[in-house]
Amino acid sequence: MKRILPSIVALSFVFLAGNGIAQNSKAPKKCYAVESMNQDFQKHPELAVKYQEQQAKIENYVAQNQSSQRSGTKRIIPVVFHVVHEGGPENISKAQILDQLVKLNKDFSLTNPDFSQVPACHAAAAADCEIEFRLATKDPQGNCTDGILRVYSSKTNEASNQNGIKTVSHWDSFRYLNVWVVKSIGTLDGVGGEVLGYAQFPAGGLLSTDGLVIRHDCIGSIGTATNGQFGARLGRTMTHEAGHWLGLRHIWGDADCGSDGVEDTPPAYGPNYGICYSDFPYIPLVVSGGDTATCNTELACGEMFENYMDYSDDACMAMFTQGQKAIMNGVFANFRYFIISDENLAFTGTRDEDIANPITCSPIAESAITTACTGSFNNCSTPTMVCEGGSIRFDESIYNTTTFTQQWSFEGGTPSSSSAATPTITYNSAGVYDYSLTASNSAGASAVNYDNTIRVFPDAAEQQSVNGQYWEDYNEPQDFNSWIVFNPDNRINKWEWAQFSAFGGTSGLRMRNYNNVDSEADRIVSPAYSLVGIPSPAMTFRVAAAERGGVPADMLSVYYSINCGQSWRLIKSWSGTNLITSGLFTSEFVPNSPNQFEDFAASLSLAANKENVRIMFEFKAGAEGSNNLYIDDFKIGTSLGINDNAEALSLSIFPNPTQGLTNINFTTSKASDVSVKVYDLLGKLVLPSYNGKVGEGNQSISIDMNQLTQGMYTVRLEIDGKTIVKKITKN
Repeated sequence: MKRILPSIVALSFVFLAGNGIAQNSKAPKKCYAVESMNQDFQKHPELAVKYQEQQAKIENYVAQNQSSQRSGTKRIIPVVFHVVHEGGPENISKAQILDQLVKLNKDFSLTNPDFSQVPACHAAAAADCEIEFRLATKDPQGNCTDGILRVYSSKTNEASNQNGIKTVSHWDSFRYLNVWVVKSIGTLDGVGGEVLGYAQFPAGGLLSTDGLVIRHDCIGSIGTATNGQFGARLGRTMTHEAGHWLGLRHIWGDADCGSDGVEDTPPAYGPNYGICYSDFPYIPLVVSGGDTATCNTELACGEMFENYMDYSDDACMAMFTQGQKAIMNGVFANFRYFIISDENLAFTGTRDEDIANPITCSPIAESAITTACTGSFNNCSTPTMVCEGGSIRFDESIYNTTTFTQQWSFEGGTPSSSSAATPTITYNSAGVYDYSLTASNSAGASAVNYDNTIRVFPDAAEQQSVNGQYWEDYNEPQDFNSWIVFNPDNRINKWEWAQFSAFGGTSGLRMRNYNNVDSEADRIVSPAYSLVGIPSPAMTFRVAAAERGGVPADMLSVYYSINCGQSWRLIKSWSGTNLITSGLFTSEFVPNSPNQFEDFAASLSLAANKENVRIMFEFKAGAEGSNNLYIDDFKIGTSLGINDNAEALSLSIFPNPTQGLTNINFTTSKASDVSVKVYDLLGKLVLPSYNGKVGEGNQSISIDMNQLTQGMYTVRLEIDGKTIVKKITKN
């Protein structure tokens, strides 16, 4: 018996030659199960011990129960799908979910028609796993359900245990297999998009996170699940992840020629991408150091790429083995025994008699606003913004039954009510309005009220420039009140007005990022500004941000809108260390010196001469978490007229980092008084100041930092009384 490994190290590949494609370290990760488990083990070391103990029990069970032949006993697993969405295509239909269950049950019962393509020498090991997955018909409170929940949340983006995707909706994992359907899945290295799903191994994590996470376009074979990066979708992502949930490892053991703990799955060098029946027998040759080898030179049938626990395309997967079934049996005997018990099947409404005698459930009402999800940036978070005379399309997302009627009510809208599934409503007068949706049938009714959700603005800008520029210093709370805060998760981590030591005052904007959640996006929207008559408009603002430990991975993005916030366009983003201005603070960061701020600038040329321009700051928290971020002295004006605009001055510091000597380079449009000062992060002046007068044109001022210790410093450049702050690193 090959021993099941308790944890997995990162994979590395060398070039493979054979009758399939090459494999390498940059191959996409279709499954994130092992990485997610190891990440949880790092946070909860006690879980690794429990997991190892559970693996020993399963291995012992398999050793004592060698036969896994057909027993005639079908194990039924109650399932609940949590569809986490933002009103887009990821809010998949019930038909697509039902299609997935059909595919899943055929795969686990060996009734899938494509099994006939499996070569005989592999087919001999195939197993009917005697497992059936059924949608629950009773929720944890005993209420009627169709086993599908729909939840509106931005956590559907880059979903992972770390961003809290499973906290938005969860049923008791002791009784139900939880399946979260999401828009995209995050990865350990921060590169999302290619991951199709991940599962939690038995005893491989907390009970509150047990289940599967699957990308919406990998559920079933209809709807959004058509062709993808890995070929036609046939629902095999969920088959693969359900295999992990039932204790199976990847057939290559997550290491070069590693062990998956199963006797009848042949050795495999690594994951097989793009290998199919025409490649049989597939024996990859490892070329390393001039020598050629394979995992097993006596392997006449080649690697079992048809196994659901490989990375083959959906159309090239067709079987589990008897040895894999034995492990599933061990999991049921030692860990997941209650979920298939008669008691639990009665509790979840998944007995044969429950399925044979279905009842009509009362509807659950939910709606989504689709008009806001347009333009270059999809701002799907309410409250929704629109100009006077603009229209919004509403979509009902009523679920839990297919039999219902709906009734809408729209405060301030035309029409003010509707019974249509997707009404389009026009708002002619500025204001903040509610709307509601009621769904009903013979079993009951459900109503949802969305208070202060629709924001309608005049076409004319709220702010008119003074001498061609705008300036916000946020010295008073009312300066902040004209900005609109989007806090989709309703946590304390949000944009707010805060007091601190700042430029020209004692307060500004704070993004409370300390102890924030990975990938959480918070936004704040400005009043409307008129840029008519402002040539070459630009914006500047000052930022103070600190590290908290780990690798900084936060992102600050700036967008603009010319249609009252109905759609947005990205201007510029800053992320990682480029966003850190103040070094490391292990406690909650509060700036106490102007030297902890740095100037940020961006062009608004695409919004030039527009009458109604709004700016939005979006802050997206990184995986390891950083510290608070502050903004002060927000300005809009002519780029050449904003003296503290670093981009307009073509300001650069080179080299940076430096080992000693560096130059500050900038351009002036006229003769100017200039001062240069260098401070440490505590605000102490560490070099003699430079004070002088420069003429018009390109300027260069040298700084000798040889006497300073290694670390980060701030450089303050003052031109005619205006200040620019930049960071510099001494190596």
